[in-house]
Amino acid sequence: MKNDGKQCILLVDDEAAITEALSFTLESEGRTLILCSDVEAAEVALARFPVTHLVSDVQFSGEFGFEGLHCLDRFRALAPECQIVLMTGHATDSLRKTAMSHGASAVLAKPFDTQDLEAVLTAPTATTPYEVIRIPSMDVILRGKDLTAFFQPIVRLDATDGRPFAYEALARINSNWLVGGPAMLFEYAERRGKLVELNMLTIERAILDAATLPVDAALFINVDPLTFTQPALVSTIFGAAKRASVALDRLVLEVTERSGFANDGVACDVFNQLRGAGIRFALDDHGSAYSHLAQIHNIRPSFIKISNTFGTAFEQDATKERIVRHTVALARDFGCETILEGIETGATARAAADAGVPLAQGFHFSAARAAAHWVGFKPSQQAA
Repeated sequence: MKNDGKQCILLVDDEAAITEALSFTLESEGRTLILCSDVEAAEVALARFPVTHLVSDVQFSGEFGFEGLHCLDRFRALAPECQIVLMTGHATDSLRKTAMSHGASAVLAKPFDTQDLEAVLTAPTATTPYEVIRIPSMDVILRGKDLTAFFQPIVRLDATDGRPFAYEALARINSNWLVGGPAMLFEYAERRGKLVELNMLTIERAILDAATLPVDAALFINVDPLTFTQPALVSTIFGAAKRASVALDRLVLEVTERSGFANDGVACDVFNQLRGAGIRFALDDHGSAYSHLAQIHNIRPSFIKISNTFGTAFEQDATKERIVRHTVALARDFGCETILEGIETGATARAAADAGVPLAQGFHFSAARAAAHWVGFKPSQQAA
């Protein structure tokens, strides 16, 4: 894969000492190194970034371990042009032959000299700054120490005081996470079979971090449909709200479109318990998918959010404008309010108001920021 002389090298090994050591020895202008410890993190990176070279162990330990060449086929499917180098402590002629037939460029026996690896990679010709990005393992993320929440305001378009109506909590990792952000984080968790665990943790973290937000503002939190099948969701939310002194009737749970909806008695019971405590619901990313409309009688949302796919500059696209206007009408029929995401300019905000959109969210008003940013907020600080 040619990339203007730049190299993006993905290093995959469940022993962090090995990827760290390689990152030092491969330091060079024109290179970006991405370090991760399992196949699932590597797949997420391969699907989203222009990886030119992948250097991976053949065998991974732990619950999601891979042995042999299973991982090679998965890597090759995601990045057919990427040059793949395998590392192994058990190199044999048979392994080399099989690996090469599956598309590997080389098989290096551990321990190996850096020169052997450099001979396969060749030197980059670009002069961009050297960069190292580390993807923490899902096990580390689930310990919660690096996980936090940022908050993006949701505003009423007809408000005169400029104060946010609500804030949406968005998951962040304190360490140097890849630029894919929360979507990439949850994709990684889904590949690891840890989606519900991560969602429960981010919900708790969002409520705790929201303790200093203005008490008159609602708090929107993303919840994957599968998480509603967990009875522990109720106690997690109630417990975190009590610890943070956040009133339950301030909470709005956004039902996301990531997973299919589990239509079972447990989920219905969880919805009823949460609703009975004054918690409201929103359908998230309406317009990009419609799978949750069939569940609208169970969810009984107070809000329908239109995806930024259709919100950004919608006034310049007749199809997007129709979707926005029809969704506003649909929401009214269901007794809901519409929230339009992706507002990036004043022109789009004015067009949204003209289309009857009551609530809006986007960079025009503010990017997501830490809760401390909103302490002592005054209307004059609101972006115009």
